[in-house]
Amino acid sequence: DQVRAKNVPVLQAEAQSVSADDVKRWCNVFFGTEDVYEYRDEMTKSDIEEAILWRQQKISDRDGLLAEGYTEDEIDSTVEFYQEQIDNLKSNYDSAPEKDEGTKTDWTFHPFSYWMKDEMDGDDEDYSKEDRTQSLKVMGDYEGRGAHISANNRQDADYQVHDMSFVLNDEVDINYNADPVISREEAIQMTSEKLKDLTDKEWQVDSADNNGNQWRIKYVPVINNLPCLLTDLSYDSTDAYAANLTYEMLEFEIIDDQITSVGWDSPMEITSTDSQPAKMLPFDDIYTAFKNYMQVKCTMTSLGMASDDEMEDETTTETEKVCANVNDIRQMYCRVKEKNTDNTYQYVPVYAFLGKISVSGTEDTNDSIFCLINAIDGTIINAGLGY
Repeated sequence: DQVRAKNVPVLQAEAQSVSADDVKRWCNVFFGTEDVYEYRDEMTKSDIEEAILWRQQKISDRDGLLAEGYTEDEIDSTVEFYQEQIDNLKSNYDSAPEKDEGTKTDWTFHPFSYWMKDEMDGDDEDYSKEDRTQSLKVMGDYEGRGAHISANNRQDADYQVHDMSFVLNDEVDINYNADPVISREEAIQMTSEKLKDLTDKEWQVDSADNNGNQWRIKYVPVINNLPCLLTDLSYDSTDAYAANLTYEMLEFEIIDDQITSVGWDSPMEITSTDSQPAKMLPFDDIYTAFKNYMQVKCTMTSLGMASDDEMEDETTTETEKVCANVNDIRQMYCRVKEKNTDNTYQYVPVYAFLGKISVSGTEDTNDSIFCLINAIDGTIINAGLGY
């Protein structure tokens, strides 16, 4: 069927540094106050006692671990791991403070090493590279449990980081063998309501994955009623034009019926918008470009089914039949990096051809993006490189 195209403008954008005001906003949402303290990953004696008790209960409940889906061998290794943690916790008990006096935050971003100073006593390691990342960390109480909010900004040639997260301090029990406590619809409703308080942007669910009593809900920005592309980005590319900033998304984790973590990656700021909608190519031209790409460029390597080294080994090229089954074509916005710039991007309308990869007749459960085509000029966009 003909894909319905929406004429939308090209937008210019830049990476948006997370500000102290952003952190304050999240503090009000999760903690109900801005009266918060600097976060320190230092355990008091009572914290250690609780942590030891939690691990002892896990060790003594083999039936519970079996119910969570662990095998007998995995239980043995898990018990050994928990016992090592208990021994380490006990060794730190005498030197742990009775009470966490805490330092009220002054909302200042500090270098990485500032937040590591409790662990760095006597440490002469060079943290100059890590200190290019400026961070702000605060802690408070969320629904009767300790939690912290972290914000990070890094603007450097090797890679950029602009992100913010909320995480519970306590241990959380993920039972991969359990039924979900709430439905997909209830998880989306819970997170979408919280999302309205956390940002002023418009969002759309990109994925909602369930694993036992855990839900992970990912959201992507929506611009001009079009969702933005979300996929992995290659940091280690030697391509001088490649982007070094992940695509924007916001992800919730729910355990049972409680939000246990939230992460916002790479918030973007729209700096300007073209005055007129872009002129789209006819879809027949887009489809021709797609067919040409699939015939010429689509390989086992491009589908992620084999490495270049494996393809050179003739024994791996004839053992399996791999098919790319396109089942969806979407118009979206894709953030692309402008060449010869450090921090300038465009959002351009694209057609994404999605589907499932099947190997010897067995189809993957997750959708893959087979091809991404610029809807204005028909060029192929490499989402992994960001342009």
